[in-house]
Amino acid sequence: MEYEWKPDEQGLQQILQLLKESQSPDTTIQRTVQQKLEQLNQYPDFNNYLIFVLTKLKSEDEPTRSLSGLILKNNVKAHFQNFPNGVTDFIKSECLNNIGDSSPLIRATVGILITTIASKGELQNWPDLLPKLCSLLDSEDYNTCEGAFGALQKICEDSAEILDSDVLDRPLNIMIPKFLQFFKHSSPKIRSHAVACVNQFIISRTQALMLHIDSFIEYMLQRTQDQDENVALEACEFWLTLAEQPICKDV
Repeated sequence: MEYEWKPDEQGLQQILQLLKESQSPDTTIQRTVQQKLEQLNQYPDFNNYLIFVLTKLKSEDEPTRSLSGLILKNNVKAHFQNFPNGVTDFIKSECLNNIGDSSPLIRATVGILITTIASKGELQNWPDLLPKLCSLLDSEDYNTCEGAFGALQKICEDSAEILDSDVLDRPLNIMIPKFLQFFKHSSPKIRSHAVACVNQFIISRTQALMLHIDSFIEYMLQRTQDQDENVALEACEFWLTLAEQPICKDV
């Protein structure tokens, strides 16, 4: 059953005002706002307001929405163990429901938030996260696919070791073949995400990757000549990483 929560309108307006003021160039105002935001952390549902502004207040300007998400990210880093279960569930649900926001800035902010929660040990406590993100890669909506891939790239960068462990039942066995499917995607951004995800597992010689190493090398040769500069750079990064590894002799 999904956690239902609605903000108090007066409280919402107060938080929006603080978010606006925090963007002031005046450092005195910024300090005052910071103190007020710290005080608000006493209230269990403060973080609900922050995720609400990020994901639901689409009438607000993007910098304000993104800032709300980044403040929430900092709260996750500092206080996540103290979040009530209902608040945690609401934040997780909102993140997954809005990973395909039409704004690249908001998608990226949601992705950072997901990754921060995952890095707090929540990959074990959020069992539907990786399957859900991987399923969203197949969405016909570009924003959803790109947002999910952006989050997966950050998770691969931050949690490469645990992804290749028995703790999570080795999800890379499913994830790496999935990533390889997107090496020929029509979107350069998607191709770049796919290459960057797989690049995280070269050094460790992840078994899930070694099973596909021949086709992977072939893909990488093609991507080195990719018309998009970012994709080509990711491919070159792979060759540089590979050249430094003993694995290079094997392939």
